[in-house]
Amino acid sequence: MNIKDFEYFYSLTQLQSYTAVANKFDISQPSVSYAVKRLEEEFNCKLIAADPSHRTFSLTEQGEILLSHLKRILPELSSAHKEINRSLAHYSTVGFPPMIMNYLLSFIPENDDKAALFQKIRPIRGGSVELLRLLENGDLDASFVATLGPLSHNGLNLQRLFSSEVFVVMSKSHPLANKEILSFSELIDESFIVLDQHFIHLKAFCELNQKHHNKAEIFFQTDDVDLLKQMLRKNIGISLLADFAFPNDEEKLVKIPLSKGDKIIFYVYLASLKSTILNEDVLNFFDYTTNLLDEK
Repeated sequence: MNIKDFEYFYSLTQLQSYTAVANKFDISQPSVSYAVKRLEEEFNCKLIAADPSHRTFSLTEQGEILLSHLKRILPELSSAHKEINRSLAHYSTVGFPPMIMNYLLSFIPENDDKAALFQKIRPIRGGSVELLRLLENGDLDASFVATLGPLSHNGLNLQRLFSSEVFVVMSKSHPLANKEILSFSELIDESFIVLDQHFIHLKAFCELNQKHHNKAEIFFQTDDVDLLKQMLRKNIGISLLADFAFPNDEEKLVKIPLSKGDKIIFYVYLASLKSTILNEDVLNFFDYTTNLLDEK
């Protein structure tokens, strides 16, 4: 069997057009037809329902069965190619949300020889939402990710590292800065500066806002954590940040817990694909970082 035939068939089910598939792969339209014919001969059945008018497109029952398997098989093959290429290049990629990265670095003792393990991996920076997608697509060997609530995923090995409460963060000169606790309803009219769709923080804001009939508005979105904090220090707006994102030596910002009914907890995991074989360097790096957290 030819893997390309499977790819053409899968794309045909998505694009619903022989011409579109031919254009996508830069091949002739008859090549797509021959690929389908080879698969039908291989499985000894019709995969695409015949339509004399060629105006509609539908799969037979057997075509639907093949499609359901290809949805699992093709991503696995793509992941295998990527993982083998990284292995041949002698590097491993690990996803690091910047705030989690900074949090971990804060526990490393000065002149710690084991910190050299960071040199053994290729860090990929990004928000948890983005990194989880890259991991699922096979573009990463592993990743640190934060989620709203406990994470369950059939395709991932998950090690829960810690949990972290989400706080309201603002300048110390903000009128609400002296509050001991805040409900989201008290923040409806505030200008929210939030991390963008690549970060789990945006999901936290949207979840709270939905509970309060979407009355709050986002003033500014960014994927730059440092820029967000700089804007907060200038008292341009307020934000929601996990506790691990708030440095202990912060002088110009204050964090205030949300009320019981609005409280949100992030769960931080170390995740890898079950199909990925992690090399010794990555495993040693994971042992080092988890030991840092255990000792904090």
